[in-house]
This record gives sequence, structure tokens and C-alpha cells, in this order.
Amino acid sequence: KTEGRTFIVSGGYALFPLALPTPISIRSSSSGLGLATVEELLASKAYVSIVDRSPPPSHLLTSPSIKYIETDILSNPAVTSAVDATVAWTRETKAPLGGVINCAGVGTAAKIIDAHGEPHSLDLWEFAIGVNLTGSFNLTRLVLKELVKVEPEEGQDGERGVVVFVASAAAVSVSF
Repeated sequence: KTEGRTFIVSGGYALFPLALPTPISIRSSSSGLGLATVEELLASKAYVSIVDRSPPPSHLLTSPSIKYIETDILSNPAVTSAVDATVAWTRETKAPLGGVINCAGVGTAAKIIDAHGEPHSLDLWEFAIGVNLTGSFNLTRLVLKELVKVEPEEGQDGERGVVVFVASAAAVSVSF
């Protein structure tokens, strides 16, 4: 159910402003799993609005089925603007909104208390929660405000679109 529909794929992670004492892995719609999602949607003849801080590879930017909107997922005005721009683009392309695929994410590799007895950085914690939870929630709620306006498909379920949250194995691994 992707052909001729528009999907928002997020990256849009914020740059962490502090020097990081621990490694961070970043999911994006312009690389890795997010990029593979974009390419799969394109292969199925969907339109894709990429909302991310980083632009996708240049070969994608030339596609009439791609719209790239530079977006920091932690900025409500930026996310609101990206959703509004995508909705306007759906009117131009005549490809109705079909859903949102949340690929933005960061992972930290820090213990709550490190080997020197120092606690995990609260700033780093708030950054990760902001991107992984609040940013994805905010994008989803703003997309759903528009998705409920889409004409439901014929049939018993009356589907209007989909919401997908992507997580990596790092999201569920814990060590003590």
C-alpha cells in the first residue's frame, strides 16, 4: 500500500553540544537503516519526505519522488514546519500522505555509574530521551493530525496510513 503515497522518514537528530565522554551511535534517514527504508519506499513507487539534519546521498536528491527537509528532531518549530511542507508537497504531487517512519535515534554506551564512581551525564540522558522518545512522539502526533484527514481506504479496516517506530538492538541491551 505504498505506491503513489507519501511517507515521512525521519532522521533529524540534533547535534549534542557537549564533548562526549561515551560513544554515540546515530540513526538517520540519510544513512543506514533509514536510507534503506527510503530506497525501499522509492522502489515501491512511493514518495518520500526525508526530515533529517543530514541530506541524503546526492543521487536521491535528483528524484522527483524525494523531498528533503533539513530538520532537527528536537526542535518543535522545525518538525512542525517539516510536516507542513510535506503536506503542501502532497498537494503538488497528488500523492496522499501514507504515514511516518521514525528512524531518528541515538544510542549511548555509558553506565549509570562509571569505573571512577562518576554518574552518567544527565545532559546526555536528556539528549537521548529527547531524540529517541520525545522527538519521535512529536513528529508522530503532528503527522497524525494530518493523516486523519486522508480519505480512508475502501474495505473493512478503512486504513488511512501507518506509523512505524524503528529501534536497534542497542535499545534493548543492558549490561551491569
